[in-house]
This record gives sequence, structure tokens and C-alpha cells, in this order.
Amino acid sequence: MADRSADYLDSLVRRLESRPARRLRYRVPALWNAWGFADARKVGKTELELDPRAFLLDCIRREILPRRGNTRMGGRSLSRVQGVVRQKGGRVRDGRQQRRGGDWLRTAGFYGLFVRMTTAWDHDGDGDLSDRRFTETGTFLKSILILPLLKRMGITAVYMLPVVKHSNLYRKGELGCPYSAKNFFELEPTLHDRLLSDDPADVNLEFGAFVEAAHAMGMRVLIDLAPRTAARDADWILDHPDWFYWIDRREERNYAQPYVEGADYLTPPPAELPRIHALPAMRTHRAKFRFAPNVTDPNRWARFARRMKAKPPKNLLAEIGREFGVITPPGFSDVVNDRQPPWSDVTFLRYYWDHPTAVERCLPDPDAQPPYLYSEVMKSSRYAGRKPNRELWQQLAGILPFYQRFGVDGARIDMGHALPDDLENMILQSARRVDPDFGFIAEELGIDHSAEARKAGYNMIIGPAWWMQPRAAEGRFHDLVKDVLPASRLPIWAAAETPDTPRSVTRTGGRRLARMAAAVNHFLPNAAPFINSGLEVLERQPMNLGLDAGPRTRCALKPDDPYYGKLAFFDRFVLHWGNPGGAGMVRLLEDVAAVRERFAADLADASNYVPLKLTTNRKLVLALGFRVERKRRRLIVLANTDFRSARRTSISGLPAGRGPIEVLFASDPQQAPPRHRGRSLAVELGPGSVTALLV
Repeated sequence: MADRSADYLDSLVRRLESRPARRLRYRVPALWNAWGFADARKVGKTELELDPRAFLLDCIRREILPRRGNTRMGGRSLSRVQGVVRQKGGRVRDGRQQRRGGDWLRTAGFYGLFVRMTTAWDHDGDGDLSDRRFTETGTFLKSILILPLLKRMGITAVYMLPVVKHSNLYRKGELGCPYSAKNFFELEPTLHDRLLSDDPADVNLEFGAFVEAAHAMGMRVLIDLAPRTAARDADWILDHPDWFYWIDRREERNYAQPYVEGADYLTPPPAELPRIHALPAMRTHRAKFRFAPNVTDPNRWARFARRMKAKPPKNLLAEIGREFGVITPPGFSDVVNDRQPPWSDVTFLRYYWDHPTAVERCLPDPDAQPPYLYSEVMKSSRYAGRKPNRELWQQLAGILPFYQRFGVDGARIDMGHALPDDLENMILQSARRVDPDFGFIAEELGIDHSAEARKAGYNMIIGPAWWMQPRAAEGRFHDLVKDVLPASRLPIWAAAETPDTPRSVTRTGGRRLARMAAAVNHFLPNAAPFINSGLEVLERQPMNLGLDAGPRTRCALKPDDPYYGKLAFFDRFVLHWGNPGGAGMVRLLEDVAAVRERFAADLADASNYVPLKLTTNRKLVLALGFRVERKRRRLIVLANTDFRSARRTSISGLPAGRGPIEVLFASDPQQAPPRHRGRSLAVELGPGSVTALLV
């Protein structure tokens, strides 16, 4: 467990310095060296060979510790370090200003970090991602090395995919999925790096050091929490088997979501429940479930649990199946008639001791029916029971405070809108009791429920940019700016890709779309830019196939690529850090982030946004305008959503007076200079190009 008073970085430096002083031959992508480490030998065009401990110590001493100075940061959020204090009504005082707790998210620049993937590399150059000599999958220790690179790209908030200990049972690929949480209160031991020691328990020190290093660089750290499901062999099972659902183990092979004839809804409305539960398919589905083994035979279960704890088996579920004939069922989508296969590696947690109140009248004998899973059970926010599983709720509400001991600043709550309202509130309030400025992101993929999310206490939603921006050629990017962003009650992630979607470089427009969207996203009103790990090097291979994916989505690489068809959520995967155009994408992000930072205060004030009037190519050229520098000048951002042809446009209705035009940013260095025409401005944009002007 983390120590609140710990200075993780100092401890890490002492440990690294105490290791034997033997030089190691170790390769890293050249882009990782964002601060100019000198003692490195170039290998090929995109790699460096160096001593990893010297490299890491140089990063900490030159880039991180000078920024930290003498400030004690270990175990404290960045808001705590900066002295942000609580006011009445859920507001905080940040310097001389007051704002809603967690609203720092509104002006953040996000980077989505999947530790296992982002800092994976073939360090010994043997062509295989293995752990024979070094820890070659990503680690917290190596993630410290890319913080200077993220700083260059304007990142102020690092969003980490789950870091909890996950299961390897029923895995869908070479590795366990980070969302199959085996123990919410332990860090995943494989994120430990053997450069530090051979003891996986040191992962706590490494995680704490990463958070402290991020804070020193001016970046907050958010984690991903998925409290609705757990691994099918989660550690809680031995002590609390009745916190889970159970089926006859003989039914596992045929277990799936039952099909409801004639359903045209995502979640069944109350009036449909009697018809659904009378269907033969639903009766067959419910009949597969069994009561928890500690309910059917408590004494036998107690003896069994003692044996398993004394000598943990390789496969706990297999032992339970042999002894009691039951097994935890795989999860499946809560969307009615969703055709995706069951989620083999996770199972749902049981939030209520009884059935949903609205369902009891639909069951022949509610007391005789074992707890079962279907859409209405999974949507507890809409279909609650009368008897909450309070002990489980308390455990779930304690997860974020556990990670706050390392200084974590915020969290994304996976499917929070499906949780019981009281449980959702417990989770949010338990974190804000520790840190009133803790930030929350809701997994709302549209804006229809943005008002409810704001009322619940969230500061931001994911939103729909991930599917609208890749359809820029169809006019959806324009729709996002014109209709969606003004209507949302919370800011959204400005991103053309997320960890669950295809990569933007594989969509219509390719590299031009990826570059255009990444640049424009730094200026969208009521939104914050999100850089999905790999976007900065134009990665093609998706991490997962959860959203907007087709049958060929996972085949984005060439067949001879060693990572062809692999998904980072389930397999060993290395980002293509040497991609052609990758270094240029980093420079683009660096340049556009500098413009955003220069006008950060003006962009944060919604009243400064000014819709622009285009006289030509209105459906193809995206235009954003802002009053800046005490409203005396205009920041104008223009983007051509035509990825094949150059387009000209003219902006009318600008303030009178011919001040100088300053080109702050241009993604196309060959772009012709803009020209004044009276109170209009004429601009020519290359295919997919973006420019930012100050007039």
C-alpha cells in the first residue's frame, strides 16, 4: 500500500543508483529521447542504443526533479500540491478564482496511456517481445521516460487505462485484458520493471513515482475504473461468492444473451418485461442460473475456501466447478439482441440481494429463481432492487481513495450511467471527500444525457466526436461544431479515435484526416483535445474493436507485420514508433499545442467563441473564431475537410481595420499567405490542411 508521506521519486532514484553499475545494451525508439540524452548510439533510422538506467536517471534529474524543486508531492494530487481548497456548494478556490471541483478537466490536454502497450519495445533487438533479458512490455518505470515527449505535445492530463491487477483466465489473446479486474486493490504486477528489481511488489513504488513525476511536469493523472464487472475468478469469490452470479457449469458452452423477438429498443421498457420473461428463450436462459455455492452448502463452502486459500489453485473456477457444479458466467452486452459474442473474461457483480422490483411480478416464483443476468438487471440505474448489497458497494466506493494514496487526480467511470444512482454517488463522493478537486469523466458516448451526467457530479463526457470526425467528408465534423458542442451540458473529448475505435489514419482521408482532426481538436469550443496513444506516430492498428469497427478493422497492418491482427487489449503489441510521418505528427502536435497554450485563458471563456461567416465552400471548410487579447483581436482556425482538393474560402464580417495577419500555425508549409479584402479575409487551404491566424 502506498505511503501518503512518501517521496516516490527520491526513493526511486536511490534504488536505481544502488543497482550494480554494469553497462547494458538496450534499445529504445529515438522519439523517446525528447530532452537530448547524449550518451546514446543511433541504430538504424529510428532507434537508439543506450544504458537504460543512465537514460532514466538523466530524465529524472534533468527534466523532472528541477521542475519539482523542494515541493513534496508524493501521495498528493496536483490540486493539493497547488493549494486548491474547498469552498461551499462543491466549489473550489483555485488561486483567486472559484470553480466547480474537477473542472480543470475542461481545459486539459489529454493523452490516453495504455502502459502495457505504449512503452513496450524490443529492447534487446532479437525480434521478439519477451522478458528474457528485460521487461519488454510497457511499465510504469518506462512511462516516466515519455513524460518529456508528452510535455512537448502540450499534454496536461494523462488518462491511464486500467492499472488494477487483472486475470489471465479465459483471456482472449496472449495476455489478460486490463478490464478483467482480479483485484481492484492491487496494481497489475506485470507493470513492474526488472530494471529496478526482481520483486514485483516494487510496482507500488514505480506507480507512485510515475504519478509524482507527472505532477512535477504539470500533468494530472486519471485512471479508468470499471466497477460493474470483475474477472470471472476475482479474488472476492472465496470470501463473497454471493457477490457474483452463477450458472450450471454444463451450460457454459451454450451461454449467451437470449434473443427477444420483435424488440426495437436498447433497454426493455417496463411494459415489455412480462412478455420478455414469458418467452421460451428467456425461461431457458433463467433456468441456467444457480444459487451461490455458499448459499446451497455453506459449511462445505467454508471448508473449500480454507483449502483454496491455503494452497491457491491455478484455476479456481475449475475447482469450484468440480466441487459444486457451478461457474461464474461470462458477461454480455446489456443492449437487447446485441449480436456480439459473450465477454468470456469478465462477469457482472451482484448489486442487489433481490431481483429488480419491476421484474418480480414476471417470475413464476421469485424466491425460487436464482439471481440471473439480463438487460434490466445490468441497468440497475433504471431497474433497482429493494435490498442493496451494501458491503459490495462500500468496497467499490473505496477503490478510488485507495489510488488517491498515490496522488491520482481523477477517473473515468466505465458505464457509470448503468450503476444504481446511490452507488454512483457513493463512488464520486468518496473520492471528493479525499480531494474536492477530483475530476470525473462519464462514459456517455452522446450528449443526450449530458445534463444528467453534470447533475450526478461529472465534469466531462466522452461524447460523439469519435464517430463524427472520421465522417468529416460527409459533413459530420461540421455538425459536431454547429449542433452538438453548443447543446452539450458538459465538455467532450475532442478526438477522431479512442482506445475502442479504429485508428483515424485508417478512415476516409487517412493521414490527412488524422492530422487535420488532431490540430482542430485543440480549438473546439466546449471540448478538450484527446490524443489516443499511438496517434502521435500515426499508428494504424486499433487497440480494441468495441466501437464503429467492421470485420476487417483488425487487419490494418500489412500481413507480414509481426503485429498483424493483434489487439493491444489482449495481445503483446508494440506501437510503430518509427512510422514515416510520426516525427512530423509530433511536431504538429507541439506547434498547435503552443498556440492553444498562448490563448488558453481566452479559449476557456465560452463567451469569446464567435461563429465565422464563410462566403465560399461553407460545407467543406470548417471555421472557428475566438475573441482574444482582451477581445481586441480574432483567433481564426480554418480546416479543409476535402482530403483530395485544395479549397478557397473567404471570411466576411470581420471587424473594420486592416491589422497585420499573423500565421500562428499552418499544417501545410506551402500554403499561400492569407489576404485582406476590405472586411473579408481570403484563404486558400490544401487538401485536409489547417491554419490558425491572428487578425
